[in-house]
Amino acid sequence: MKILLIGNFAPPYEEENLHNISLYGKLEEDGHDCTAINISEHPAVDARFIDSRSNIDYVIKLMRHSVNKDVIHFLTKGYLRVGLLKLMLSIFAGALFRTKKILTIHSEFFSILGQMRSPFGGTQTLNTSFYLADRIIFTDRDTYETARMYMKKNNFELVPSFVYVPEDIEQADRPDTTKMKGMKKALVCANAPHPSFLFEVLTEILKQQTLPDDTGIIIALSGRETLKPQQILESAAGPMKDRLIFIELDDLQSSLRAFAEAGVVLHPMTCDGAVFFESFALCVKKVCRAGNLVHFPGGMVLIKDGETFGLCAGMLSTLFSDNPDTPSAARPDDFYKKILSFYEE
Repeated sequence: MKILLIGNFAPPYEEENLHNISLYGKLEEDGHDCTAINISEHPAVDARFIDSRSNIDYVIKLMRHSVNKDVIHFLTKGYLRVGLLKLMLSIFAGALFRTKKILTIHSEFFSILGQMRSPFGGTQTLNTSFYLADRIIFTDRDTYETARMYMKKNNFELVPSFVYVPEDIEQADRPDTTKMKGMKKALVCANAPHPSFLFEVLTEILKQQTLPDDTGIIIALSGRETLKPQQILESAAGPMKDRLIFIELDDLQSSLRAFAEAGVVLHPMTCDGAVFFESFALCVKKVCRAGNLVHFPGGMVLIKDGETFGLCAGMLSTLFSDNPDTPSAARPDDFYKKILSFYEE
């Protein structure tokens, strides 16, 4: 099949773009002809992904690459106004070129902002897009239930997002990945800005010294200046300093390996590459492993109210420490095969 994927394919890496890149990689591995347009505000580092540098540039590339496609699949967190317009344009392009139209909305915040759309703008955009789409995939139950207010026909699906970890990355012999192999599991902080609520909580977790001894802490710091934040974390870690691993935001191999080792992932609220509410919100995701797939069965958003970072740090430490290493009930390729079946209908 000839497939056009549209979404965030650029660093800094976290669940959203790692899922998109994983889907692209699995499709190519199976012999499908894939094209990907990157709609993030950040440029992609992989030359296979086509950057859209402006809204006009996006429209031009969307029309050019929609020709002779079997599937147009738009993947987003789905609450930015410009993103919704791009979503609707992808649906119209699919209708124009008579291709299958698939949407994926994986979002921590759609369940809140999805209900606050203007009835004359955002609501109509979603109603029209959801009605014309062949399938709409939601990666968590809250988003699925919230979006039911826009349901016009029976085309909603619940499929958890996943990250595919290739075997060559598993076996890579690099200093950071070698250190990760010695951990039972890791607390991963992806795209951690300084200053931010996430950074405050992470610092407090290190100060409390409550994580199990076999736990690693893998951190991808964001921002122009990372040396000072790294020194702050190392100072807070004390005897846990040797368990800290700092990786680069644009290092795909280290990011995939980190997610493969993760028990819990923390990251700021983001949508299509843009960070929002970093001063008072952070996202928490539980991680499960099934074969070469990592998936995310549950998560929550923590909101700052006063100086609550100490309380949040204690909650996260308890969540992490009490999380039993039970095997995932999912079969390794279930989620990918479900998406592929939508393409083939």
